[in-house]
Amino acid sequence: MSLKLAPTKISQQGSALVVAVFIIVVMLAIVLALSRILLSSSDSVVYEVQGTRALFAAQSGMELALTELFPRSGVANCSNWTFNFAAAGLTNCEAQVQCTAQAVASPQLSQMYLLQSTASCNANEFITSRSIELEVRQ
Repeated sequence: MSLKLAPTKISQQGSALVVAVFIIVVMLAIVLALSRILLSSSDSVVYEVQGTRALFAAQSGMELALTELFPRSGVANCSNWTFNFAAAGLTNCEAQVQCTAQAVASPQLSQMYLLQSTASCNANEFITSRSIELEVRQ
């Protein structure tokens, strides 16, 4: 005679709760990762735009310094200049230009000047700066 046991009922209460909590945690991790990517992406766009503004401010400062270095009177004026911009595209930007007279090896050569323009732009907590150099002769 064989004895058959009735199948026992295994208690599975709470397993759906564990699966639900696991899914919620995984979804939360995905949302946090995506939000971090979005924030870093927006920061990089701000730095790119600010960097372009700083480059344009440095170029504008260089052009203004050239008009100061070589005025219409014809007498070169090599000094340091600071330009604050109020134009719509360069608001909160400043350019500092330094002029240095270079030594000339021969009297037949004309006077050489080295201009270094450094501009910085400020937008809230984002501050960017760019520098350019130009060598000119009279």
